[in-house]
Amino acid sequence: MVPFACMAQQRPPATPVIMTPELTKVVIDTLSKALIASYVFTDKAQVMSKYLHGQLAKGAYRNIKDPQAFAEQVSDDLQTACPDLHMGFRFNPQLAKMGPPPMRGPDPHQDSLRNADMAERNFMFTAVEILPGNVGYVKFNGFVDPTPSAIQTVTAAFRFVQHTKTLIIDLRENHGGSPAMVKQVLSYFFAEKTRVNDIIVPNRRDTSKGWTDPTATDGILLRMPVYVLTSSQTVSAAEDLSYAMQATKRGTIVGEKTAGGSHPVGPVFLGHGFVAGIPFAHTYNIHTGTEWEGTGVIPEIALKAGASLDEVNSTLFPNSWYANQQKAVDRPVDPTVVQAFLGTYEGGLEFYVKDNALYCKNPERGGQVFKLRYISPGFYQLDENVQVKFGQQQGTASGMQFYWSDGNISFKPKTQ
Repeated sequence: MVPFACMAQQRPPATPVIMTPELTKVVIDTLSKALIASYVFTDKAQVMSKYLHGQLAKGAYRNIKDPQAFAEQVSDDLQTACPDLHMGFRFNPQLAKMGPPPMRGPDPHQDSLRNADMAERNFMFTAVEILPGNVGYVKFNGFVDPTPSAIQTVTAAFRFVQHTKTLIIDLRENHGGSPAMVKQVLSYFFAEKTRVNDIIVPNRRDTSKGWTDPTATDGILLRMPVYVLTSSQTVSAAEDLSYAMQATKRGTIVGEKTAGGSHPVGPVFLGHGFVAGIPFAHTYNIHTGTEWEGTGVIPEIALKAGASLDEVNSTLFPNSWYANQQKAVDRPVDPTVVQAFLGTYEGGLEFYVKDNALYCKNPERGGQVFKLRYISPGFYQLDENVQVKFGQQQGTASGMQFYWSDGNISFKPKTQ
């Protein structure tokens, strides 16, 4: 589900076509008939048709001679009459000349070329990593067709983060794509076959029910809490995933309200170099009884789209290891306050004060000396991997807790 604007990225070269009153009327009439025949909601198609003919009668197009300018004005008028992000109207003789694709079986050569192109772009996956605190992070900027190679890439990405405690999926720059790939991605998050978003084509009285498929994930099941990052640019198939995760309560949406475009679109060739992108279907979620067209997916946690990963982590996990690392500062110590912390701990770790700072000599790191950074009373950043909390008890032993960046916790008793 890609907005129609994405179907013609390059402006076609100059053309000798001139808009005359006769041609303008022919195009408006043809577009109106196409809307009524194909648009997802017949009543709204009638509204758009009436509005376009009203504009024609008022002379709104009379002085427009350039077909590009005419197409832009008509496109604006369509949005005025019935806002729909997937609706579009273009003057594109090259695309129009190609016409509808022929009704034939798969073309192995073309499929191979498309797959090679997507492979060069890593099937739109741009980042897969483990953040401090054992937080998984996956970012992808589109939903490609679920070819075997694409599915292998998706599976590899989620296999890498399957043992993390929490997962962040970043869709802030994702502009949509294949609904089938949305179902593939969702399948990694549900142990049972689960109904998500349906696609309904009213004019054909056809409903394609959206189900996850746990058998399509190579045995990977992601059970951890999931946060989905969104922006106002998150649209179409990216909203499909976000809405499904939210509606099934499988994920929490974090960021900005999404664009609000849910209607699948297809090209309609109108002649004279004009092509319309007309939404022919709508989505429906059985859990909410509606869709996200025009409203967008509303986040549970508001966050600006430009937030860095540091800001994301601090927002989602305010008391996490990662957030505490951001809080750590150099701060002079009062020897009388930290006196109880000083001494030697298991493993030979020696804590002492020098020049109003707290230090640790660590034999386990080859005798390296680390200057501790203050987080809160009795709580310090020791090095890049460990935070320590003094004055802890385990049974009858007193000592300190080690908080590791991977989420593990260990206890080191004080030996002297």
